Formats: sequence, C-alpha cells, structure tokens
Amino acid sequence: MKNLPENTSRRLTILYISSLGAIATLAIMGQFRIQRLLNEQNLDIQVITAAQRQQLVSQQLVKSTLALGLPLADDTKQEHAAHLQNIIQSAESWQQRLVALQTATHLSGQQQQQVQAMTTDLSHQYEALVRAAKAAVADVSTENPSGNGQAQRQNMDDIDQLLETERAFINDMDQLILAYNQQVALEANNLKRLEHSLFLVTITVLILEGCLIFRPATRKIYQALDALKQSLQETQQTAAQLAIEQQKSENLLLNILPQPIAQRLKQEPQAIADGFPNVTVLFADIVGFTQLSTQISPEKLVSLLNNIFSAFDQLVEKHGLEKIKTIGDAYMAVGGLPEPRADHAQAVVMFALDIQTVIDKFNWETGHNLSIRIGINSGPVVAGVIGIKKYIYDLWGDTVNTASRMESHGTPGMIQITESTFQLIQHQFHIEPIGQIAIKGKGQMMTYRVIDILKFSKR
Repeated sequence: MKNLPENTSRRLTILYISSLGAIATLAIMGQFRIQRLLNEQNLDIQVITAAQRQQLVSQQLVKSTLALGLPLADDTKQEHAAHLQNIIQSAESWQQRLVALQTATHLSGQQQQQVQAMTTDLSHQYEALVRAAKAAVADVSTENPSGNGQAQRQNMDDIDQLLETERAFINDMDQLILAYNQQVALEANNLKRLEHSLFLVTITVLILEGCLIFRPATRKIYQALDALKQSLQETQQTAAQLAIEQQKSENLLLNILPQPIAQRLKQEPQAIADGFPNVTVLFADIVGFTQLSTQISPEKLVSLLNNIFSAFDQLVEKHGLEKIKTIGDAYMAVGGLPEPRADHAQAVVMFALDIQTVIDKFNWETGHNLSIRIGINSGPVVAGVIGIKKYIYDLWGDTVNTASRMESHGTPGMIQITESTFQLIQHQFHIEPIGQIAIKGKGQMMTYRVIDILKFSKR
C-alpha cells in the first residue's frame, strides 16, 4: 500500500508528461499551421496592395492619355507626355509585380481557375490601355498636327473604347481585389478557429502552459489584424487619391468647356452642336496693347494681360455669361447660352460697362493709357464643340460676324451695339444713336453707342 502513492504519482507524472508532449506536439503543429496561414495572408495582402496600386496607376494612365487630347501649349503637352511616359513605366512595373505575386498563389483549384480567368482579362485590358497611352505619347513626340485627319478620327473613335476598357479594367480589378479580400477574411477566420482550439486543449491541462504556447500565436494574429487594418486604410487613401485625380480632370475640362457641355461630352463623346434663337455676343479689343508690347518685356506683358483677362473672367461669372475665347488682346463672351435667359442683352451690356471700369482702374494703377473697343449684337447662333484631340467651344452665324464688325468699326472707349440689341435694352440704359455706317458684307446698318445705365435701373 505504501507503493500506491508512488505509483499514482508516477502515473500522473507520465500522464502529465504525455499531456505536455501532446500539447507540445499540438503547439508545434499549430505554430507551423499559423505560420503558413500568416504567410498566405501576407501574400494575399501584397496582391491586394499591388492590385490597388495598379488600379490607381491605370486610372491615372487613362486620365493623362485623355488629357493629351486637350488644347494645351506645346511645352505643356510635352510635359504631359513625359508625365504619361512615367506613368506607363510605373504601370508596367506594378503589372510585373502583380503577375509575379499571383504565380506564388496558394488558392484552391477552382479559385485558382477563377483568378486566372480574371487575370487573363485584366492583362488584355491593361495591354489595351498601355497601347493607347503609348500611341498618345507617340503622337506628341512626332508632333503630328491636325493634318493627319485619318489618325485623329481614329483617336476620336478610340476614346469610347478607351473609357470602356478602363471601366472593364476597374470592375475586373475590383473583382480580383474582392476575391483576395475574401480569402484574407477566410484565413483570418481560420486563424481564430485554430487559436480557440489550441486554447481549449491547453486550458484543460495547464493554463500557464497554454499561455506560454499561444502568446506568440496571439501576437501574430493581432499583427495580421493590424495588417488588415492597414490595408483598409490604404484602400481608403487610394479612393481619396482617385477622387482628387477625378476632380483635377473635371477642372481641366471645365477650363475650356461650359459645365453642361462638359457633362454631355463625357456621357456622349461625339460632335455637339446646338442652335440658340436669341443670344447676345460681345467682342472686346484692348486698344494700345500692341504698342505696349514693344515697350515692356514679354513676361510682364503676359502678366498684365493675364491680370486684365482674369478680372474679365470674374465679371463673366458675376453676370452669368459664358466666356468663349481670347485671341491675343481680344476677348469674346456671350449671354443666353448654354442656358437660355431672357435678360441676356442686359447682362452683356452690364458686363461691357464693367470691363470699361476694369481698364480705367488698370490705367490709374499702372500709369498706362489703354482703352477698350467693344461691339455687341443680338440674334441667333449655332454653338458647339469642335476638335478631335483639342476641344474648343465656339459660336457661328451672322450674329457673331456682325458683333465682330461692331467692335472693329467702333472707336476706342466705345460700346457699339446693333439695332437688335438696342431694341432689347433701350429702356434700361442711356443710349445715343450713331447713325448709318457701312459694314462689310452687310451694307448700311444703324448702330448705337451705350453711355451708361439709367439711374432708375438696378445695376
């Protein structure tokens, strides 16, 4: 009987050692399994990061390719082309990294087939995007002018295909990222289940032993969760960057096209032309600026002209008008389009009076002696977008030509208007008749001079 406690102790010791051995075996096996899951999870996260980066770079590639079609100065276009070339190199680098990561994938057979199919589609779409970008860079490098009509028409036809390829590429890349995100989530769940299983086995024998075994595993799990959190933050940052790039593209397009026209062009990239039965067109020419160009440096000349036209642009926005273009020191604006308005003539004449004030203020501040000659006419016009790679919103029609004649036949400091404009504003402004003048292509026309707004009218 004396040997009973000793035998029991020996059995308990053997059982304890066996239990510890089993726990150790389970722990070792568990550690190997955890490490494998962590490696797989790390690979998935790298694939997700590479895919998101390639998605961002590809969108930048498309936006920069389209931006090369905008009416930019040669130097600016060369800078854009160089920037696009850098984006192409970055895209190719990330594409190679993405392909290399996917060759090391650990997905199951069915998942591997699905991912391989998506990867094949993405490769075709990516190659199409890169080809389009390289073609755009090649066009700039060869300085291919508008004389190559067939190539430009082909480029215009390719815009739809390029945007469609971009959408398909983004959608397929989202599907690829989703597949790997789901795999990461599944691996995280597997890690959690493995942790709980090992913890339950260990706690039945010795809590301390369990803590010693699973503490490293728990630490690695939290590291994996931190990696997932970091991936989410990077995804959010990517989305924010995409929004910024989108806004930059929107602003660039709005610099040359009215907002409603820009929206239509994005939705339907084809020729846009609209008829407007009643608008008012203004031409203004800064008299004395050409002579001033011989007296000051080109940089200062451009700076002065930019200051004047910037003030004009602010007044265009204030009066709800649309700036059409500037040619040298001439400025063209219109009221009543693209959104029709009943008081288009009044708004344009108010704008004319205000830009006279701008010139007077400029002379007072700088000591120069400039004046402005303004011509205004009202009537029907055709407005639309012309150009294939360089867009411009312009006006056509007899109304436009007559407004230009009003400006060229006027005198410095004068706002000269036609009979049609006079009939629309005669009760709001102080107007003096000039009389019949000979207008090229029109014969004798009755014209008027706008002096100021009547006191009882609201300015």
